[in-house]
Amino acid sequence: MSASMVIGIHGLKNKPEKDLLARWWAMALQEGLLRNLGLAAPLAFELVYWADIQYPAPIPEAELDNPYLATDGQDPLLRYGGTALDTAKAMAGKWGGRAIDKGKDLIGLDEHVDHLLGLAFDDLRDYYGRPDVRDRVRDRLTHALHRHKNKRVCLIAHSMGSVIAYDVLRMLDQDPSEIEHFVTIGSPLGLPIVTQHARKEFSNTLVPQQVRQWTNLADPGDKIALDCSLGDDYRPTPRGIRVQDDLVHNDYVDRAGQSDRHNAYGYLRTPELSDIIHGFLGAGNRV
Repeated sequence: MSASMVIGIHGLKNKPEKDLLARWWAMALQEGLLRNLGLAAPLAFELVYWADIQYPAPIPEAELDNPYLATDGQDPLLRYGGTALDTAKAMAGKWGGRAIDKGKDLIGLDEHVDHLLGLAFDDLRDYYGRPDVRDRVRDRLTHALHRHKNKRVCLIAHSMGSVIAYDVLRMLDQDPSEIEHFVTIGSPLGLPIVTQHARKEFSNTLVPQQVRQWTNLADPGDKIALDCSLGDDYRPTPRGIRVQDDLVHNDYVDRAGQSDRHNAYGYLRTPELSDIIHGFLGAGNRV
């Protein structure tokens, strides 16, 4: 049976150095598996790191506001338990995002609109506006996928990393290798500014052809994931592969005691993502 590999790609803003960030991602995944499912198996994991393309030096660990912080206790972590009304509001919240983002489409990624959203889109601005940056960032993920082309791959993409991952997978649409499971967490792929760029480059917004399963996890309180539902933005493949949208509870709290519903570590240890990893590894698979 083919070996299994989990590949992650990080999102917006500067990060700590690569080895530390990769270790923290793996620790968050393993924390989730242990807390939620009682599993302590080793995990074959690789992080695609691209912050160094945008920033001259990583953030020193001592200066980080949002390092990996394990949660207290040993019980399973909280699954999303919103009411049907909460779910409907979260899935419908995209229309507010569309209204704001329409302004961004008209004036570009303007800092005043970014301020209204409380977000910083400098990385996304460079990604779309500077082909040299875009090509270098995409190459990082392309090379990682090629290195593991003979393995079963679960690709986890956080925040802007999901934009990069989607674009790379569309570029590789004719590649015979498959992605067993594509998982987007805290993704801005539903923003009109993103879907418009996808349509401009690829002529449509389809689920990538080589993806066997795509799950999108979003916390309703995540500002970056303004659109919690991607299933109506990305049409199924001819094989009928479509986006499965699931709401989750991101429990991350930073060093100052502030909730960060967009944080990658909080997403990585959610019970819903633990279920995905467990299902991907499967009984008898080597990791």
